[in-house]
Amino acid sequence: MGRVAVGIGDVFAFTAARRWVPCQIIGTLQSYWQVIVFDALSTKRPRASIVDGAPIYVLRHTRPKNEPLYLACPGDPPVGFTRLGRRPVALAFPLPTTFRTSPRAGDDSLPVHAEWSYARDQVKDDRSAQPPPFHSKLFPTWRVVDPRALRAIDAAVARFAAIKPATEAALRRCVAATNKHEGEIRTLEAEELFDKLVAIATRNKLDDARAVAVIDACRDW
Repeated sequence: MGRVAVGIGDVFAFTAARRWVPCQIIGTLQSYWQVIVFDALSTKRPRASIVDGAPIYVLRHTRPKNEPLYLACPGDPPVGFTRLGRRPVALAFPLPTTFRTSPRAGDDSLPVHAEWSYARDQVKDDRSAQPPPFHSKLFPTWRVVDPRALRAIDAAVARFAAIKPATEAALRRCVAATNKHEGEIRTLEAEELFDKLVAIATRNKLDDARAVAVIDACRDW
C-alpha cells in the first residue's frame, strides 16, 4: 500500500515525557496546515477519537507561557508523528487568535508558524521537571521569568547594590551577569531592570549619566 495522503481531519500523536499527545489538522492557511495540539495525554497509543471534545494544550511552564498550541505547519508530519486516523473537525472551544504571556505583556497572535517538531519540543519542555519557584524582592512583578534566571539576576543586582560607592567596573560586571539571561528579559523587564540599576548607581554615588552610558554600552537586553 502507498502512503495515505495527509489531509484535513487527520489525527496524529507524538510522545513527550512518556505520554502520547494528540494533534489534528483542522484546516489550511495558505500553504500551511492548521494544527491543534490537544491536552488529552495518554500512557498508551490512543485512538483518533481521543480528540473528540478535548481541550487545547496550553503551555504552563515553558516559554512562551500561556501559549495555546495552535500552529501553522509546513509539509507533512515528520518521523515520530504517528497517524491515528481521521475524525471530523469539531473543536470543543473557540479557535484562539491571540494569547498573552502575562498581564503586563501585549497580545501575541495565533497561529504560531512553526515546524511540526515545535509541538513535540514544547510539550516535552513543558512537562519536564521544573525548578522551584523564586520570589524576588527586587523584581516582585516578574512572574513569568524562569526561576533560575530570576535568581541569578536578583543576585547580580544585589551584589552591585552592596558596593559603596558604586563603580563603573562593578556596574559592567552586573550587566554582564544579567546578559547571560537576556532571553528571559523582555521589554517590560528590561525597562524595570534598567531603571533599577540606574537608581542603585545614583544612590551609591555614581553619576546617573555615566551609569546610563555604561548600561547602554554593555547590555544585550
